[in-house]
Amino acid sequence: MATTTQYCPQADLNRRLLEAGASKTVYALVTPETEAAKAAVLGNAASAKAVDQARAAHLEQFRDAWTGKQEQLHKVFFDTWHRWSVPFIELNPKTFKFTYPTAGASEPLRHLIYEYGNIARVEGVVPRVHIFKGEYEGYKAYAEAARIEVVEHDRREWQKIAETLAQNEWFFLSQPSAIDGNVWPDANQFLRMLSARSNKPQVIMDMTYVGAIAKAPSEKFAVSEPCVRNVVFSLSKPFGAYYDRIGGVWCREQDLGLFGNMWFKSLMALQLGTALMQRNDVFALPRKYAAVQAQQARHVSERFGVTFEPADVYMLATAHATANIDPRLAEYLRRPPSDPAARLRICLTPGMAEAIGTAGPVRGIVLHTAGSFDRGGPL
Repeated sequence: MATTTQYCPQADLNRRLLEAGASKTVYALVTPETEAAKAAVLGNAASAKAVDQARAAHLEQFRDAWTGKQEQLHKVFFDTWHRWSVPFIELNPKTFKFTYPTAGASEPLRHLIYEYGNIARVEGVVPRVHIFKGEYEGYKAYAEAARIEVVEHDRREWQKIAETLAQNEWFFLSQPSAIDGNVWPDANQFLRMLSARSNKPQVIMDMTYVGAIAKAPSEKFAVSEPCVRNVVFSLSKPFGAYYDRIGGVWCREQDLGLFGNMWFKSLMALQLGTALMQRNDVFALPRKYAAVQAQQARHVSERFGVTFEPADVYMLATAHATANIDPRLAEYLRRPPSDPAARLRICLTPGMAEAIGTAGPVRGIVLHTAGSFDRGGPL
């Protein structure tokens, strides 16, 4: 029987983007610094002595679990992140006394959304979370999976939202913003207005892009404001470590749903995350690759006939929709898509990876099947 292939507009748009070295989805950019930190952690160093010392340090942390020493290892990771992020974040560890290592940012975000749903239902209220239109898609996906209503707001109306947000409803906010990859300049004022109305913590701050921008904000992100309940972070985007699942959450109060993470954590992820931050300050990679970002943005602009400008986040770019661009592509890239005045956002990772030499297979390793490798020579 003859079969027909159905035309998929999205697939065609994705193909056109990839041909230009871009994508709609934000992909983490693996850099030589990412791989150098992994080599250092695993002992792949120049001299035999360095190899032995690094590998011994890596292996030793897994031993003697009965001593309880592993329970404290995540504290080094959180202390390092706090010092590393100081140019961006005003976070008081005495306010957020409880810290839990997590598998990137997705684990704590999903947990907090589900936790909120449980709290609201126990209190006898309809669970309802709030986000800005065009925000990280995971907030809405997790909430809808938990049968929690999602209210999406126009960010231009943030003052009205701050004045009317119900105290038993939570707001999820990314800063720098996932909407356009830029620092949202009104975020602190938004938090202060919410705090002025009530000291009840109801905002979840998602700091996933801290470490991915080259310039400190004019004012540090005020995450210690009373309205902030939790601060979530990840090293996926800053360091191209998406599949290493390195993240954490700061909490004002003990979270029984995450308490077990004191034991159920990846020591490899914590060690790698700590090494990445110690080897590269919070500005290092976005400043180093700013020229590559700008070059790739120009290349995509030429391909589509519209000017894409580098965003604050170093693997993203944005543009105003114009008559020169295919309206289907403009609608696909616009954030939020329902707003004709919204900017277009693209990810530059595919082209940037080609430019810096981290696209394609690693030299000396041939992948045959999933999980099966042949070593064809030295790495």
